[in-house]
Amino acid sequence: MSEMMNARNGKNDIRRSLLATVSVATLLTVSSVCATASAEEAPDVPSFWIELGGEFSHLDAHDNAFLPPFALTEPRPPYEVASPAVIERGPSTSWDGSAAIKFEPSGTDWIFSVGMLYGKSNHGRSANQVTAQLSARPPYGGTLYNAYQIIHAKNSESHAIADFQAGKDVGLGMFGSSGSSVISLGVRYAQFNSRSNADILSKPTNVAFAYHRLYGSFSMARSFTGVGPSLAWDASANLVGNPSSGRITFDWGANGAVLFGRQRVHGHHETTNFYKKRYYGPRYLVSQTHGSPVRSRQVTVPDLGGFAGVSWRYPNAKVSLGYRADFFFGAIDGGIDTAHRETRGFYGPVATISVGIGG
Repeated sequence: MSEMMNARNGKNDIRRSLLATVSVATLLTVSSVCATASAEEAPDVPSFWIELGGEFSHLDAHDNAFLPPFALTEPRPPYEVASPAVIERGPSTSWDGSAAIKFEPSGTDWIFSVGMLYGKSNHGRSANQVTAQLSARPPYGGTLYNAYQIIHAKNSESHAIADFQAGKDVGLGMFGSSGSSVISLGVRYAQFNSRSNADILSKPTNVAFAYHRLYGSFSMARSFTGVGPSLAWDASANLVGNPSSGRITFDWGANGAVLFGRQRVHGHHETTNFYKKRYYGPRYLVSQTHGSPVRSRQVTVPDLGGFAGVSWRYPNAKVSLGYRADFFFGAIDGGIDTAHRETRGFYGPVATISVGIGG
């Protein structure tokens, strides 16, 4: 009887050993497969990213034009095709360049970044507007007299924006395993500079004698420098592909900041009216006015912006195309003799290339 019991116990022990062996083997196989799948789905992510970009920006800038009294009289002379206000308009576009460095510590959802954007644009325009020549020469010979208005204007603008940010991916899978939603806090620095110059020469009447000749000249430098806290949200959702071999994502985001800084204005303008009675006679000074506005004051400038686009993402590289906009409300003093706050805006298509380093 005891021998039969021992035999049964031995068989049970063998069965338990076989089951345990099979279970362990199965667990090891599943663990190996899962580890391999995880490795394929989640390749090593670089810790450092270097990003370079370019943007074709439309400029939202409406500084006051130099319009002396003789440029505003009504009715306007028939030869005027374009007013000084049109000729003196500043640049409407610029080519901007950007660069950024991002650090993503391994095993965390944190992202630290430093970025810079810089743009500069120059614009010049002239207009020579004259009437037809007189049908007869002056009694004493010489050149025919024409009514005319000659305008020369030149404008330049530059802007620099720097960001220092620390962000965390708080997406929590809301855009899928390949999506992200990063909230960043940081500091934004902005500097805007512009210079305007204009010269206007006018002889409004088409007569040989007893005419006025009017001159106007203008130069102005404007600037704003400010710094303040910033908040940004960057998100992306997977459209097609996978992280291991490459994918296309839809990217979007918004940013805001409050900048505390100083507006400055420094310039000079002058208007002169000469009167001449005879062709060879002297000219007489009728009037002359001038001003040299200088202003400097502390201001608070709100900033709002956003972007949207698509990216081709690979484990160690990314190419992005999209559209971005940023508006700094009341950043520039666009007035001449009196202060007038104007918004500076930059918006247009943007392209960036990013390369990952390390892992």
